[in-house]
Amino acid sequence: MASATLHHLVYQSIATTPLDDNALGAILLRSRSWNEAHNLTGILLYCDGEIMQVLEGEKNEVHYIFARIREDQRHFRVVKLSDGPIQKRNFSQWSMGFKAVAPEAFADLKGYTNPEGENYLSSYSENDNISLHSLLSTFVTEDEIRF
Repeated sequence: MASATLHHLVYQSIATTPLDDNALGAILLRSRSWNEAHNLTGILLYCDGEIMQVLEGEKNEVHYIFARIREDQRHFRVVKLSDGPIQKRNFSQWSMGFKAVAPEAFADLKGYTNPEGENYLSSYSENDNISLHSLLSTFVTEDEIRF
C-alpha cells in the first residue's frame, strides 16, 4: 500500500466576535487533541479578529477538517488561500502552533487579502498562492510560537 501524500491547506477568516485568551485557549486545546489523533500539524495566526491557519497532513484528513471549519459559526468569510500537495511538513513540531500577530505583519503576508478591502477577492486565484505555505513557514520561528 502506497503511503499517503502530504497535503496542505491555508485559509483566512474573520471571527464573529473578538477572541480573548480563554476562547483562543479552548480552540487550541480542542484543535491540538483532534490534530494529534488525526496526524495533522499546522499553525494558527490571530490578529484582531482575523484568522489565518495552515493545516498539514493526509489530503482526506485536511479536507475533512477544513469542511468542518467552514461550518463553524465562530467565524465567517472563510477563504481558502492555498491547497495542494507538499513534499514535507513545515510545522511538524506543532499539532497546532499559535501566534498572535500584529496587524501590519498580517497585511504583509503574501496571499493575504484584506476582508475590509474594496475589491476583496475580485482577482484572487488559489493557484497563484501555492507558495503561501512555504512563506508562512519562514514567517514564524519556534521562539515566537505559543504551545
